[in-house]
Amino acid sequence: MAVISFDCPNCGAKLQPDDSKRRARCQYCGANFDLPRTTAVQPQHVPGTSAAPKALFIVLGGVVAMGVIGALTAFLAMSPATSTSIPPALVPTTPGAPAQASTIGGPPVKADPMRNEANFMWDEVGGPPLIVTIDGKEHVLGRLRVRPDDQLHVAVFAADDGAERYRVGPFGSYGEAYRSTYFSVVGERLFVTDFRGKLKVFGLADGKPVQDIALTDRAERFCLLDGTGDNPRLYLALVDRRQFLVDAAGPALKEEKLPRACEAQNVWSPRGGDPALSTSERLRRAPKVEGIEVSGVHLDGDLAVARGVKAPGTAYPMAFGFDPASREVRWKSPVPAVDLASVRERDNEQDILAGGRYFATYGEGSEHWHLVALDAKTGDRLWDDKLRSIFAVDWLRGIEATANHVFLVRMSSVEVYDAATGALKATIGDESYDG
Repeated sequence: MAVISFDCPNCGAKLQPDDSKRRARCQYCGANFDLPRTTAVQPQHVPGTSAAPKALFIVLGGVVAMGVIGALTAFLAMSPATSTSIPPALVPTTPGAPAQASTIGGPPVKADPMRNEANFMWDEVGGPPLIVTIDGKEHVLGRLRVRPDDQLHVAVFAADDGAERYRVGPFGSYGEAYRSTYFSVVGERLFVTDFRGKLKVFGLADGKPVQDIALTDRAERFCLLDGTGDNPRLYLALVDRRQFLVDAAGPALKEEKLPRACEAQNVWSPRGGDPALSTSERLRRAPKVEGIEVSGVHLDGDLAVARGVKAPGTAYPMAFGFDPASREVRWKSPVPAVDLASVRERDNEQDILAGGRYFATYGEGSEHWHLVALDAKTGDRLWDDKLRSIFAVDWLRGIEATANHVFLVRMSSVEVYDAATGALKATIGDESYDG
């Protein structure tokens, strides 16, 4: 029998075709395309062929099959079991801390990500997740790629259990609209652009349409300036280089140039962390600490945490806390709680300071990730979770946090963790990439 190999026509990656489906999606680049149907070859009868050779072939085939099964069984018996827990000797447990629950308030959290039956993938290309409060409860908002036609939507999910509140769209297929569909929130309004050159306005609480505003071209990006003491200001830049301040109350557009503060947001990369943390102005806020090369600085009131790596030497992740007013160093610590020889270098770009806790990530070995929480004022380790593996290639694509939850983007899903205990509360999105 001939062996047929399918390669992605877009990126060249190897595919795993399913003859029961007419279409396939590449798990690496997301390209969609039709698969040719394979035709089964019917056995042909050759006159004069005796039954003895056929019987011998069946016996030999059975022996070979038994040998393969035996070898596979032995290999699985020798393979070490994967553990999602951290050895107690490395990270002491906190007395009285609740254990991680295997279920949430609603459907159980699936331990096997390949069985996740969501009809969408979380798409970080449009920007990081937004954390919003609706009816007094935290929700996470972001862009989705919805099956079966790979249409772009924007949806809102409850942080406590991952339940979908609503979704708006579609705003075109991924191929049509991935470079022009952006979203932002100001007050009680959700703003979304589409590839037809429109700014669509929805009610944040229910997703009901409020107004469509015609643009002179497709959108290039949003820039939301918040946390400066003033009311949030939303700016919109178009491909034709026109720039606007969005009046959320109208809603309406007022032509106005984007402030310089928007420049850092323009270079946001899902795998590179928050670029605002590594501007020259921000890096100057941190004191010099011997043995640490600083790569990002977090500021929150009277708390400040600088992340970086050991330098000179092996660049494993380090962090230290300091007083932002006096620049006095309060604590200094490696981010990992495992054998430093097993830690991947410089793999700590996804980190955030929220609710008095410093949340950071680091890689262990060739495939595992950890999510850790440190007390931002004292440096005490609050918890350290070894995350479950979901792919051989498992990238972290963004992190957001509040005093209650941590939202970690992993490949095509968002995982929601309890900020106090590190317990996994929900997984939002299909992690399988199965088209």
